[in-house]
Amino acid sequence: MKIIDSHCHIHDKDFPIPQSEVFENMQNAKISKAICIGENLENSKLAVDFSTENSGEIKLFSAIGVHPHEAEKYNPKELIAELEQLSKKPKVVAIGEIGLDYFYENSNREAQKTLLKAQLELAQKLNLPVSFHVREAFEDFWPIFDEVSKNGKIRGVLHSFTDSKENLNEALKRDLFVGVNGISTFVKKPEELEMFANIPLSKTLIETDSPFLAPKGKRGKPNQPAFSKLVVEDLAEKRQISIEEIAKITSKNTEELFNI
Repeated sequence: MKIIDSHCHIHDKDFPIPQSEVFENMQNAKISKAICIGENLENSKLAVDFSTENSGEIKLFSAIGVHPHEAEKYNPKELIAELEQLSKKPKVVAIGEIGLDYFYENSNREAQKTLLKAQLELAQKLNLPVSFHVREAFEDFWPIFDEVSKNGKIRGVLHSFTDSKENLNEALKRDLFVGVNGISTFVKKPEELEMFANIPLSKTLIETDSPFLAPKGKRGKPNQPAFSKLVVEDLAEKRQISIEEIAKITSKNTEELFNI
C-alpha cells in the first residue's frame, strides 16, 4: 500500500516538526510521495529546492505559484516571468496554490482575479496542472476558469474543498479533482456528509495541507504528511471500502494528474 500527500507545506522554514521526524513518520505511514506547494515566489523557490534536495526513498515534488492572500504584492507580468523561469527546474509538477479567497480578503478582489488569470494562462502555456485555493469566491472563479479554458483544457484540483454540492458538481463538470483532507474527518452535518459522499473516488486526491488542518484524533497538533493515512482510514470507513482500495485509487489519481 502507498499513499500520496498531494498538498503539504513541509518545506516552510518554520515547519513545526523536525525534518527527520517528518520523513520517519512518512515512511512508517507508507507515504510514498508528497507535493510541496508554494504560497508566494520565495516560498515556491523553497519548495523547489526542498523537494530537489530531500527526495530519496520518499519522492518529493513541488508546485509554484502565488496564493490569493499575496496577490497585491506582485506585478503580474514580472511574477509570470519569474515563475516561468522557475518552472524549468526539476521537480516542478504544477502551478499552485492559486485562486481566490474572499473569506479573509487579504488582497483586494481585483488583484486576486488578475493574478489568478495570469497564473492560469501560464499553467496552460506550460501544460501543467493547477492546485486551486478557492474560498467563498466561486461566483468569480468559474467565469475566469471558463474564459481561460476557451484556449485549452485546464487540469487541476480544488484543494481542501468544503463548499456546496452545487460547486462540487461544477467542478466535476469541468473534470477537476477534489482534495480531501483532515476537515472531512470532522464533518457531522447531513449536508456536509452528503457533499463529501458525492465526491467520486475517481476524482479524489488525498492531502494534508500540513502543518494545518490536522485530522480527527490529532486536533491541536501540527499536521504532517503521515496523517494522510488517517484521512484515508476515515474515507474507507465512511465509504465501506478497504483502506488499500482508497489508497490505490487516490494515489493513481494523483500520479496521473501531476505526472509523477
